[in-house]
Amino acid sequence: MPKLGMAMKQGVVTKWLKAEGEAVQEGADLFELSTEKISAVVPAPASGLLGRVVAEPGTELPVGALLALIGETGDAFPPREELAAADRPGGPDRPGGPDRPGGQQAPPRTPPGAAPAAVAPAGAAPASPAARRRARELGVDVAMVPPSAPGKRVTTEDVEAFAAAQPAAATPPASLLPFAGIRKVVAERLSDSLRTMAQVTIAHEAEVSGLAARRDALAAGFEAAAGIRLTYTDLLVEVVARLLREHPLLNSSLTEQGIATSEAVHMGVAVALEDGLIVPVIRDADSRPLGEIARARAGLVAKAQAGTLALDEIEGGTFTISNLGAFGADAFTPIVNPPQCAILGVGRMLDKPLAVDGRVEIRPTMWLSLTFDHRIVDGAPAARFLQALAERLAAGPVG
Repeated sequence: MPKLGMAMKQGVVTKWLKAEGEAVQEGADLFELSTEKISAVVPAPASGLLGRVVAEPGTELPVGALLALIGETGDAFPPREELAAADRPGGPDRPGGPDRPGGQQAPPRTPPGAAPAAVAPAGAAPASPAARRRARELGVDVAMVPPSAPGKRVTTEDVEAFAAAQPAAATPPASLLPFAGIRKVVAERLSDSLRTMAQVTIAHEAEVSGLAARRDALAAGFEAAAGIRLTYTDLLVEVVARLLREHPLLNSSLTEQGIATSEAVHMGVAVALEDGLIVPVIRDADSRPLGEIARARAGLVAKAQAGTLALDEIEGGTFTISNLGAFGADAFTPIVNPPQCAILGVGRMLDKPLAVDGRVEIRPTMWLSLTFDHRIVDGAPAARFLQALAERLAAGPVG
């Protein structure tokens, strides 16, 4: 199982493009692979004969697991079951497997949190009919109930006292969702991000009349010409990408050699999916016109929702925008997407009364939340970036 990206830990072979016994050519497509983030076609690592396919389509396997054997005509290939068992951690021929030396089976283990099974004592005391009935009602084994005094029968009171002394059984959850796939990858990456970075969030409520006016002026003609809807996210990508040229530390990452700044802005745009979150990347967003940005964003979102993003479409981002305004969020504290330095959280646009030149006017506003790595950027330059961004969103057109 190849490792496609740093975050990949397992994958699923969805389809073999060659059958056992067929010749394969190094570099030619061999099988289709699905990971937590992408689907890809994987080429053959060598030329020869596909002698034995081990991984059945649809089986999730870890990185490095044996998928198939490629050899030469006339080679003897072991049976699939033997190869799969040998490659399986804890298999019968490996330490820690289910079989003990000498053919002895390991004793069954009690599940965590479960009480050991009770063993009925020999010569259990007799119980009254009422006590037996009460034991059935309470789910108690009457043979386990001791009488109040030696030689006496077990009474109803004895049963009730015994039942009250037992530990309460854990209530199973009403429903249980699998913690796997994209959801698990997102959880691991965000947890690592918080553990390894000194993250700080600053917020600014921006007056964005220029942003709103620009979209109103362009939206109808843009949709007619380009065939796609112009969104506030498209305009924000354009403004933020150009502004980052003036604030290079926010477009950088921390490496072992030092702080590496990127000459180009590769803008990640967070996309919510049913089972998690993915961040496709609009490359060179600082030098692309608005039309190209909008088309790239729309295409990446469609691929993300269809699960067909390529690896190079989700890696290499230098800054990320996460817009939750469409979901009614006013403000939030986004988590930096490593190894990037910063992420901008965008809330919903809301009309509010503001004091303008000594009078009250209704203007559109939105909360902007910038989370950054304090190891790279201090609070003052991060605040200046956010202030400059607010000024451009109030002014309108991008230079």
